Amino acid sequence: MFERVLVAVDGSPCSDDAFGVARAMVNRELGHELTVVHVARSVNGRPLVTADDLDLRERLGQSVSKLLAEGVKTRMETPTAFHGGPAFAIAEVADEVDADVIVVGARGARTAGGEVLGDVPVRLLRNAGRPVLVIPMPTACFDD
Repeated sequence: MFERVLVAVDGSPCSDDAFGVARAMVNRELGHELTVVHVARSVNGRPLVTADDLDLRERLGQSVSKLLAEGVKTRMETPTAFHGGPAFAIAEVADEVDADVIVVGARGARTAGGEVLGDVPVRLLRNAGRPVLVIPMPTACFDD
């Protein structure tokens, strides 16, 4: 059904679950493709890459390498959100790779507590122009 799957990740437990679902959706034998996207923030028109971002990118790179070794067509994209925020950058990559679906966690690492659904999934649902699969929040995403 979905041959080209894009998953947006930010290191949160929600995005970890989204990655797992996206990985389960791709089938090596059928030639499915997985695009992993991590969006860097920008400040004053410059990319802001934190130590956490670098650590996440390293872990994602290892995951991508492992999937490639397993024969899964996988790529990683790390655009910077200069305008329009992360959802815009994710949608741009989805357009570039002609993704059939975007997989995203319900709430990300940078979302303030108390929201039922984060800004990024909502904006993608409104503007991506393709199906968006929002993975529910695991217990680890709820604030006590």
